[in-house]
Amino acid sequence: MFPVKAAADLSGLTPETLRAWERRHAAVVPLRDDKGRRLYDAAMVERLTHLHRLTDRGHPIRDLAALDDVALDQLLEESRHAGYGGVETLPERMLDAIADYRVDVFDRDLSVAIATLPMSVLVARVVTPLLREVGVRWADGRLAIAQERLVSSLLRARFLSVLNQHPREQRPRILFATLPGEPHELGLLGAALHAHDAGAPVLYLGTELPARELARVAERLDVMAVALSSVDPGQAPAALAELRVLDEALAPGVPVWLGGANARYLAEALALARVQALTDPAALSRLIRREATSSRGRRAAARAG
Repeated sequence: MFPVKAAADLSGLTPETLRAWERRHAAVVPLRDDKGRRLYDAAMVERLTHLHRLTDRGHPIRDLAALDDVALDQLLEESRHAGYGGVETLPERMLDAIADYRVDVFDRDLSVAIATLPMSVLVARVVTPLLREVGVRWADGRLAIAQERLVSSLLRARFLSVLNQHPREQRPRILFATLPGEPHELGLLGAALHAHDAGAPVLYLGTELPARELARVAERLDVMAVALSSVDPGQAPAALAELRVLDEALAPGVPVWLGGANARYLAEALALARVQALTDPAALSRLIRREATSSRGRRAAARAG
């Protein structure tokens, strides 16, 4: 618990501003000690920090004070994305470079984006539009097969270098993979980067792993979750069969998160409690936090038993 001055210092406010926000807008409702002095817990300090950042970006406190913490987080993320001007033209410039086989230019721009942009911004405003434009240009003949594969190989190399740069040895891990017959992995890599950026220990296994092998790895490492990507509609029937095998072989309580174009169909067709379609990076971050807490509880109960 923090007194007024400490809470103000930690959130970047002055004590006078903090008191005004409480009195005029009920931005937070502090607790009181036995002498009537105001006290703030860590959640209140975090909320005040978010409010401070958003008011610095032009949002009036009278509008912010009524929002709950989830809405404040979302608004912060939107503001964060809006703060990186100029990235919208980057995917087109990178593909223009690939069209001329200027691999050095493409790789340089990608490296700078990875080094300077938050992961959520990188994936949402560079990588996703880049992959979409690759598909469009390939379909209309502006991009040759060799150029499309060159983009994929360069992205894969850079993404894997990020995932492997700072290995995290703590458990539980999230396993990332695709099932047999699914060689497409760029969306999976993007999701793994989101999880890595959210602080989750990631083990990236790559493409085309059989369900029973995934279950063996999951059991050996006592994982938090298994994340899979499925994008090829022609592979949906085979994916259904593999996911049923995975459900039988996987330990109870370990969720399976599905991404990619087939995710919603597969989750609805299976109707299994542990299998969930997940296409929103923000939802992935929330699930990571929730499952980390649940996993700690399961391990503590197992030790106690």
